[in-house]
Amino acid sequence: MGTHRRRATLLGWLVFGLCGATAVVRAATSDVRPPQRRLSDAERAQVGLAAAAEEPARRRASRHSFPGDHWSQDDDFGASERRWAVDEAHRRGVPVTDVLGAIDAELHSSAPVVPPRKATASPCKPRPFYD
Repeated sequence: MGTHRRRATLLGWLVFGLCGATAVVRAATSDVRPPQRRLSDAERAQVGLAAAAEEPARRRASRHSFPGDHWSQDDDFGASERRWAVDEAHRRGVPVTDVLGAIDAELHSSAPVVPPRKATASPCKPRPFYD
């Protein structure tokens, strides 16, 4: 083995060792976050009802943005609902999964809602053309 190859191998192991040491030091000195608080049952119901109340306006905005394209309307609605859920979770200081769970629980509750809400997702249908 030549001197150049031996140096390259040594340098590679040195870089690997430094990266490993950096990872260990960062993991050992990182702050442990306290667990976030969770939504109470009353808050879950409140969040679910708030999402249901805002859904018609978000659906209208999606229909306006994508007239005649139901898949894109659903996609746009899902994106706006996700933004709302993330904002609501940050505002309340809870995990986003709690907010999404509250929306899902309200969506699948037995209470009749007018207009009926859609509890399914549109299948992925790529467009035949892209402008």
